Amino acid sequence: MDLNFGEIVEPSSRAFWDDFDEGQEEDAAPVEPLNWEWMNEDGIEHKFEKIQHLLILEGQGILAFVSTAVLKGKVPLCQLSNGTTRIYNLAEKHLMVCVSEEKELNSFGRITEKMGPWLLSAEQVSAVTIVPNVMHKGTPDVEKEQVCFLRAVNGQVKEIRELEAPNVLTGLAAGALGYRKFHDKTASAYACYLDSPTLDSVATKPILKLLKSLSIDCDESYELKFRTSSNLYM
Repeated sequence: MDLNFGEIVEPSSRAFWDDFDEGQEEDAAPVEPLNWEWMNEDGIEHKFEKIQHLLILEGQGILAFVSTAVLKGKVPLCQLSNGTTRIYNLAEKHLMVCVSEEKELNSFGRITEKMGPWLLSAEQVSAVTIVPNVMHKGTPDVEKEQVCFLRAVNGQVKEIRELEAPNVLTGLAAGALGYRKFHDKTASAYACYLDSPTLDSVATKPILKLLKSLSIDCDESYELKFRTSSNLYM
């Protein structure tokens, strides 16, 4: 059969594509299961019938900031066996905190499912996610020069503008909002757009103000520690 250059020739049967799909699935790496590793002395899962406020904090390098400014060195209640997600229970503050530095986009749905019981039992769910400001479309000139500016989805803080199209929310924050909405429950999310990946005293000031607006007990300011011996920020 004579063919012209660039001509698209469709396969004669679906069998060709079926064989191709099966080969691709066989080559794919197996998905490792996600399980909670409990950090208490007995290593047994602790169930909570009622959670007053579940706070989700996610983003690269956020653990060091949260550990100092919010958790005050608190030991996690549990953490995922495969991933960077930890759960902290601040019972005296009626607060449960989830901290995640997960990068793998395909993991957020699975992590959301693992958090399902807490997402359903919480009276209030708030999510704060760190995003590079280059990801925000249509940034007003007045905010382009800012180190950090905020946007909200179903926000409870009047001073923070709602996130507008074509901008979208991703990650665990989006998963939590979707999960709550599917079960006819409400949740709020706040995107913190930063011009630098470094969470220093200037970049975290609007974030700490946001947390206080959400009635979260946290420090007034955060100082990034610098280790002179290694030239690394801590």
